[in-house]
Formats: sequence, C-alpha cells, structure tokens
Amino acid sequence: MRSVNVEDYLKAIYELQTAEGRAKTSHIAEKLLIKSASVTEMIKRLAIQRPRLLVHEPRHGVRLTAKGEKAALDIVRRHRLLETFLHKVLGLPWDEVHQEADLLEHHLSERLTEALADFLGHPEFDPHGEPIPGVRGEMSHLSQMTLSEANAGVKIRVVGLQSPTDQLLHYLSVLKIGIRTVATITHAEGYEGSITLRVTSGGQTRDHVIGKNTADHILIELLRD
Repeated sequence: MRSVNVEDYLKAIYELQTAEGRAKTSHIAEKLLIKSASVTEMIKRLAIQRPRLLVHEPRHGVRLTAKGEKAALDIVRRHRLLETFLHKVLGLPWDEVHQEADLLEHHLSERLTEALADFLGHPEFDPHGEPIPGVRGEMSHLSQMTLSEANAGVKIRVVGLQSPTDQLLHYLSVLKIGIRTVATITHAEGYEGSITLRVTSGGQTRDHVIGKNTADHILIELLRD
C-alpha cells in the first residue's frame, strides 16, 4: 500500500539528489518543512524497513537505490501529468497547479495515470517546462543553459524553469514570460548580473530587467537570427 509520507520523502530525496548529487537530511527538512530531528528519525526507520528504496549514509546524507529512484519517478510522473491537466485542461494559472498536484498525486492509480497521459497526448514536458518521466522512467532532457549565462545581443527562447517557486511563476506571469517565449537580450550587466530582455507580445514590445537570482532559474536555448 502507498504511504503519502513515504512518497513525499522519496520525491524530495530524488529532487535534491538530482540537483545536488545527494540529499542531506537538513535539506530534506527544509523541503518538507519538517524539523531535522524528525527527518533523521524517519530516514533511519525507512533505511531499516524499506532498504530496497534508500540508503542512509551518516554524515553524507541519503541516496535512492535504483528501485527507490523508479518509485520516485513514478510520483514525479503523476505530479507533472496532473500539473499539465490542471493548467491546459482546467485553465488553472501555472503558479497554482503545483500545490493542487501535491494533494492529488498520491491518489492516482496506475490505470488512471496512464489514462490521463493518453488523454493529454503523452506530453514530454509539464507547464513549467520540466520533463515528464515516461512509464519506464525515461525523460527528455532540456538545455541546461540559464538566462544568466547568456550574452547581450543574442536571441533566446525560454525552454524551462529550474526549481521554480510559486512566487517566481507569478512574477513571470505578470511579465508575460512563459515557456516558449522568444526574446532578445539587449543588455547584460556584468557586475550585478541583471539581464534586460526585450519581449514582443500581442503587438507590443517591452523591456524587462531580470535580476540574477531570477535569471539563474530560467533555462533557455539560443536562436539564430
């Protein structure tokens, strides 16, 4: 039987392991908004009760086994399919679908998950540009170039977001910058790292100054003139 608590841990560990190479208990605690002591206790219990899913290495953190990673990818698949459905079909803003998907992801059966994927046309990416794992855990890969790494004078397309928060998604929505947005970098500030984007939308052209912290989270591909 599924455990919501265990699934939350597996997904958090997978995301941290993917981003940082390993999952420290303190970072798991931050991600799940739980005290570090509670996380340590839970990880020790899981390592004993479900050793096929994860390995706890004191002072080094936690890593998923191959079986644990597959279980985590199944959860990520359900979550990102739900986000896609909520945004594309029900029309929820992209900065509101994450929390709703978090609530629903634990309650989809395998049959319903695959019916949802079929209904959506087996999308490769969710509304935030993050890859949706396939049935066997396979995923398409995005460009890992961030907006902050680009130079002035180049034309770019936004292809994804790296660990987006709801605040970041709302901010980009206000600027009308989303996945597939095409823009030109008119200025790149070397010292502060801010980027000036020129975006044309709805017949209007606007310049937006994007701070380095935000630019670090925006994945892009370079376009030829």
